[in-house]
Amino acid sequence: MSGEDEVKVRLSQRIANVPVLLYVISMVLVFLPGRMAERVTMSNPIAFIFVLTFIIVYFQVKFGNKKGDKRQAKDIGTVVLVFFLLWEVVTTKMDWLPFIFVPAPENVFFVYIQLWDYMLSGLARSMFLLMTGFIASLVIGVSLGIAVGWFPRLRQAVFPIAKAISTVPAIIYGPYIVVVMPTFTSASILVIFFGTFWSTFMNMINRVGTIDARIINTAKILNVKTGTMLFSIIMPYTLPRIINDMSVALSISMMTLTFAEMIGADRGIGYFVRRSLDYANYTQAFAGIFFIAVVITVLQMLIAILKKSLIKWNY
Repeated sequence: MSGEDEVKVRLSQRIANVPVLLYVISMVLVFLPGRMAERVTMSNPIAFIFVLTFIIVYFQVKFGNKKGDKRQAKDIGTVVLVFFLLWEVVTTKMDWLPFIFVPAPENVFFVYIQLWDYMLSGLARSMFLLMTGFIASLVIGVSLGIAVGWFPRLRQAVFPIAKAISTVPAIIYGPYIVVVMPTFTSASILVIFFGTFWSTFMNMINRVGTIDARIINTAKILNVKTGTMLFSIIMPYTLPRIINDMSVALSISMMTLTFAEMIGADRGIGYFVRRSLDYANYTQAFAGIFFIAVVITVLQMLIAILKKSLIKWNY
């Protein structure tokens, strides 16, 4: 096959597939009249069109040369576009569901155009609380976990206690912390901290306690000092798994933050959803939920990039 023929085949594969077909059908449906417009004021569909276009562009970018990458990109693109297509059909076009509780996608995504400045300011506030509590729990949990895990007697005394305390989710005692702490900022940071600290702390104790004995013995033969052993040998050894766990820990922190903001905040993305639900504005509530999902996805992608750039080894 010549180079020109190969280019044509690749181009046809990118165009002639299920996600592209779903995108075209969705775009056609957007401009067709629907039954919901008879009862509800419909927003400009420009934001929804942008979302659909972004999805198909992202799909094309992820449409790699490997067979597995192509299949995964097609599957993900198909699932996401089928969801939006069905949402558009059952709401805007057919009006089969109560429009108050299940708003049209055009109205939901238009909220981002109407309230973009308010949502971004809330996001900035939420990210400050999230990063402060999350980084503090990560640094302290890893450091204490390495220290406790290194000394067998201390590990045997502390680990059962930490295991018992960790069974109680931070969400349970979160309202108490919000009431007791002097400010909501300090309360939120503390709730986020406890939400991920115990799991990080216990994971590090386990990893240090089960580290390959050959590594430890080799370092002891070289008369490596305790500080160097902990932070120059054990820390790099456990770093890949620390970053792997960051993905789960960050999701838990985000969930804890959203819960805390829904209790006593006066701004933030969790507060935005709670306020929308209090006023039965389910259009804005849907927009807030999608916004939180996008934020978590972006943070997970940043962790993946961090791992790829920092970790050149694994085991």
